[in-house]
Amino acid sequence: MGLYVKPIKTRKKYEEIVDQIKQHIEEGYLLPGEKLPSERELVARFKVSRASIREAFSALEMMGLIEVRTGEGSYVRAKPEPTNNNFTIIHPIDKATFLDFLEVRKMLEVEAVGYAAKRVTKDDLQQLEEELNGMMQNINNPGTTWERLNYSFHFDIAKATNNQLAVNLMDQIASYLENQVRIFSPLPYVEEYTPEILHQEHLDIYYALKERNANKARESMYNHLTGLEKVLIKQITQAS
Repeated sequence: MGLYVKPIKTRKKYEEIVDQIKQHIEEGYLLPGEKLPSERELVARFKVSRASIREAFSALEMMGLIEVRTGEGSYVRAKPEPTNNNFTIIHPIDKATFLDFLEVRKMLEVEAVGYAAKRVTKDDLQQLEEELNGMMQNINNPGTTWERLNYSFHFDIAKATNNQLAVNLMDQIASYLENQVRIFSPLPYVEEYTPEILHQEHLDIYYALKERNANKARESMYNHLTGLEKVLIKQITQAS
């Protein structure tokens, strides 16, 4: 195993872990298809908590550098071939396209959370709870950490469906919207959509998943995305 690590001393721990593993992949010390050490082994090597390792793996997976396979472990991903079907090549965005993507996102996430409610595991719920706690701690001072946790919350719900195609579609749509209009950036909170309301909507989704109530989960996700849409459409309208 060609992974040599340094104990974490500065910065946010998960960020340093991400940088070290990313560097090993880019320099060829970790090859496509190679299995990464277990969480327990990495905890010992980096001298950090399991939560820091999980945060790092979540970030690396969103970056497309690793693939986390349930029950098997984490593996280095092969670099994807360029494709003309990638949503991110659509540029520049116009209002009609923006609205189309919001609509597709709602179609996907509302139904996905229903499947997730039936398939979610204790580990999935623990991960979502950690993300909610992190967002709450940063909600009045949003930035990179809040953005990552917000993205992870939605992404991990898609992962809880155990449907890789749903995960890939979610990632493509979210990445496109993020690149074009910063959909996952901190919201310019308005009177009718405060940080407390946003957090409560996330909690409603989480508790519905915990109760394994698919209908309630769909309703909560629908309400959440509808609230986001109103704010984002208002932004686009004012900017045009």
